[in-house]
Amino acid sequence: MITEFITSLLTPAPKWSKHMGFLNESIAIEARARRCREVWKPHQQKTKESILDAIKACDRTRTILVVGSGSCLDIPLTELARIFERVILVDIIHPLKAKKHGFNHVTHITLDITGQMEALYHNPTSLPEFYVPDLYHDFSDIDFVLSLNLASQLPIMPIKYLMHKSSLDENILNQFAKNLIKAHFLWLSGFKCPTALICDKTWEKLDLSGKTIEIDDPLYGLIPQKNTWEWYWDVAPAYETGTEFTHRNRVGYWSNFRFIDSDNIIAWSDIQNNKR
Repeated sequence: MITEFITSLLTPAPKWSKHMGFLNESIAIEARARRCREVWKPHQQKTKESILDAIKACDRTRTILVVGSGSCLDIPLTELARIFERVILVDIIHPLKAKKHGFNHVTHITLDITGQMEALYHNPTSLPEFYVPDLYHDFSDIDFVLSLNLASQLPIMPIKYLMHKSSLDENILNQFAKNLIKAHFLWLSGFKCPTALICDKTWEKLDLSGKTIEIDDPLYGLIPQKNTWEWYWDVAPAYETGTEFTHRNRVGYWSNFRFIDSDNIIAWSDIQNNKR
């Protein structure tokens, strides 16, 4: 606990991200990664293999953009730094250890890829309308874009914050969560260069016999197309949860991802109006 407290003091982070819980969540994930080092290794290795497979689609190797870089534990950073002239790593929080790599052409950018969190922090009772960011779309030298173990995580912290700071009902919160993920998929699909998506497909709860007793869809049904590869990630074994249950994620990798979906975007204000 003392180590995590000191880390929270030393890790640079915008004020709003600290108050919304992003910093504490980042530190908690890093701590869990240490405790679950062995059981996380297969997921990390499969993720790295997927990234190296995905970049085979590149005709040029000037700049790679990775969003959701976090602790960089699942990124083959040495290989990417060798292949690309510039590596841009984007996340809301960059753990201190993630920056100790020694590559001058690897840049860490502190950024909210949704473009909505700071506004939400200042006014949690007025949700922003559906918005697809255009961040980095005008960078002509980007030859590959990767969304890494991020999409399913996008709504988690803002929804927790909204549940604490507002009285919005569950339907509105669910639609806002879905809109955040859909906007991310549309943003990723807005690049002309090759892209890849790696993210959770399901969240599963297992009993001690290994039987799946609960399955959640963290993507709100937004990905109908078949992924390139998939695997299981033992996120929290029973010894980690302190219960008789294990939590695991089914992770998907989509090569050259392009979002295709006919579902209509529903603004939270429209839901409110329909309730009146």
